Amino acid sequence: MATANEVAKYLIKSLPIDNLKLQKLLYYSQAVHIVLHDKAPLFPEDIEAWDYGPVVPSVYREYKPFGFDIIPGSDDPSTLSVPEMRSVDMALAGFGNMTGVELINQTHHEKPWKSACKPGRPSNVISLDVMYDYFKENLDFSEDEI
Repeated sequence: MATANEVAKYLIKSLPIDNLKLQKLLYYSQAVHIVLHDKAPLFPEDIEAWDYGPVVPSVYREYKPFGFDIIPGSDDPSTLSVPEMRSVDMALAGFGNMTGVELINQTHHEKPWKSACKPGRPSNVISLDVMYDYFKENLDFSEDEI
């Protein structure tokens, strides 16, 4: 199993991204992976429901110094397995063209974030079970992607 930071590094290498968008794509990468792999998580770290959407706190802190700037990628090879990369790539295909603000709006209309978010209290964990139940019905994969 990958760590959230390893997934973040893969996302950063994949497209120009700031911390806001990174957080939402981590969330969707986890969603894709648990649906494709019968609830097996992509990474073990919790995703929390913050006011501006889903956040992995340790990854947020790591990249917070970049603010709203694009995070520079590295030349390090990916440590993700092929199935892990596939899940992230599918999340990128579905959500990578959206802006951070569009991703915030998207997540704010979805049950996993809505059920966990308590305004002003950003430490509420988004349940993987709730994510699985929601996204198994709401992610649309083409035959080529599965």
